[in-house]
Amino acid sequence: MAERPLIPDALPAADAELTVLHRDDDVLAVAKPAGWLTHADGRGLRPDVVAAAGEPLGVHQRLDVGTSGVVLLSRSRAGARTLQQAFEERRVEKSYLAVVCGHPAQRGVFDAPVAGRPAETRYEVCRRGEDWALLRVTPITGRTHQIRAHLASAGTPVRGDGRYGDGLDLRAPRLLLHCAHLTVDGRRFEAPPPPAFARYLGGDARAALRLDATTTCFRELNGAADGHPGWTVDRYDDWLRVQHDEGAPAGPRPEARGAYVVRGLRDRSRGGQALPSLEGTPAPAPLPVTERGVRYLVDLGAALSTGLFLDQREQRAWLRAHAGGLRVLNTFAHAGGYSVAAGLAGAETVSVDLSRAWLDRIPAQLAANGVDAARHDRIYGDVFDWVRRLAKRGERFDLVILDPPGTSVGKRKRRWSAARDYHELVALAAPLLSPGGRLWTTTNVRKLTPHRFAAAVRRGLPPGARLERVCRPAVDFPCDGPAPVKTLVWRL
Repeated sequence: MAERPLIPDALPAADAELTVLHRDDDVLAVAKPAGWLTHADGRGLRPDVVAAAGEPLGVHQRLDVGTSGVVLLSRSRAGARTLQQAFEERRVEKSYLAVVCGHPAQRGVFDAPVAGRPAETRYEVCRRGEDWALLRVTPITGRTHQIRAHLASAGTPVRGDGRYGDGLDLRAPRLLLHCAHLTVDGRRFEAPPPPAFARYLGGDARAALRLDATTTCFRELNGAADGHPGWTVDRYDDWLRVQHDEGAPAGPRPEARGAYVVRGLRDRSRGGQALPSLEGTPAPAPLPVTERGVRYLVDLGAALSTGLFLDQREQRAWLRAHAGGLRVLNTFAHAGGYSVAAGLAGAETVSVDLSRAWLDRIPAQLAANGVDAARHDRIYGDVFDWVRRLAKRGERFDLVILDPPGTSVGKRKRRWSAARDYHELVALAAPLLSPGGRLWTTTNVRKLTPHRFAAAVRRGLPPGARLERVCRPAVDFPCDGPAPVKTLVWRL
């Protein structure tokens, strides 16, 4: 049986806000974001609707923490009686949107018991994609996790469902289940679908990113998942970085002051890839960009990398929110994006990389964010040698980040391959973790599917280590099939 993460549901989004849909003397209707609880669970780890409302409320209906949409609460005794009776007498019509894996029949009814109690769910397909379908779902009964359990039982789990679906292969930025509207005695309360659903509704999934003044760098177009195989476009403020694979047809290109175009070789394993060519006005070097308010300095034309991997935006956001007080070892650190995010949270960092040129970019990026570089060391050298040295010194870290290239040749001249040797790197790094510490493992090697990657990491871990979290793809990196970049967080 496949290993499941300790945290199978989406974490609260840092920028998600509660929206009031309707308020009168008796009833409050809100649009609950994914990651919020309906009411407090006593642990205080997540925001909840009742606490955010700031007043006594009656709870008559709940949504899973990973589910968004309409929640109705009572504000008075009269409202409580009305809602309680309506739910008990099934006079509440509920309609959900769900994106599922696979291709179910056009319409259907599930009536298998859920948790030993009678349950009924009806659905109809609205749209279909390559390996997904968008459903309109109507639960007739209201059992806990009813929709998720019924859809999973048919082999078509909700996309992004780490509990009832595939806990290792998450293909969405969140659980794609949304309570679109509730109707009570003819009164309809409706919550618009959040941005994560835009792609499946035929809309613009990146619209919110384009309107976000705190983020000026993101992926505009992501190859085959956006209908243009071999064609990717990244935005860095007013400039673009375009990857056009050999033999692939050209795709659309948004307006920009200039574009740096990489014409990708079909076989990149032996090198020889040309640097980007400029079309239009050159960008400053370095070019300041922001990501959720954090400043990074990128260079669009000097190398095959800009210095910032946009597909790890959500992981940097996690560090910015949670790394305070931690001691972090960032291996294969490149230009230090993880170190900057962790430093802003108040972490102490050590960055290791074989390239002095990339490491030398870190102090300027820390300074651009007002972070004192005194608590942020840089080590130039072979990561494999240095993890051994640090372990022998008795160094310990609360978080060790492993984000190696697919292949590399260190000072010992041995070619290392992530597909073959990732477990060796894990075994070297594990002794550096403090008790209860986290090991952050990442790869973009396509032949390492999520399950193969998890098995490879597990081979190098000590007994008792547990998979804590599977990091989800960002909304601007949609994928049909396994996500190219896999990030798994393990805890000792």
